[in-house]
Amino acid sequence: MSGHRVVRLVRRGSRRKQNLREAILEAARKLCFAEGVDGVSARKIAREIGCSATAIYGYYRNIDDVLHHLRMEGHALLAESFQRVDASLPPVERLREFGRAYYRFAIEHPKYYEVMFLSRFKDAPRREFIQREIFTLLVLRDVVKDGMDARAIRDDVDPMTLANAIWSQIHGLASLALSGVVLLTAPGNAHDLLETVLDCIASGVARTAKQQPRERRRDP
Repeated sequence: MSGHRVVRLVRRGSRRKQNLREAILEAARKLCFAEGVDGVSARKIAREIGCSATAIYGYYRNIDDVLHHLRMEGHALLAESFQRVDASLPPVERLREFGRAYYRFAIEHPKYYEVMFLSRFKDAPRREFIQREIFTLLVLRDVVKDGMDARAIRDDVDPMTLANAIWSQIHGLASLALSGVVLLTAPGNAHDLLETVLDCIASGVARTAKQQPRERRRDP
């Protein structure tokens, strides 16, 4: 067999493997978006794409690994939303825009949001996935640090701690909105509610003239 023919066969095999890997992920996405995380199984994926259930494990470690790949798709979309925020804005206004982008992502991509933030898995994600996962939080932390350097944001709290506090507030609102609770408690006022939360965040992070360093305590 000629060398060129061997190369063609290897490439053809690689394409076939890649096609099946993508088909598995596409089927999992379809099931997850239609039935939720609990609706995704090897048997259902296999039936969807016409392969054996065991063949899936030649491409992914387990079903949690498949779902972690879906989570990374969502994180990529969220990162794109953050990248569209104008980097020339003052730090506090940038935080507002990040909050709006995060909330908008949750409303526009509720299924991705659910698998990214509202689902728990037995198996931990791959290390590179964890690094990608915290990227958006690090972006937020960097804006906080910029604001601290510009003396626009309080510096009596660790930047990462403050970034987590900001995220927890907007995440809480987004989660309540997706659960339908906000529709019951504040019907028709979603926009005003979002802007009020952003006002609270802005006033909470703003540096005051008499800001004193806070003693930082570690959890026991």
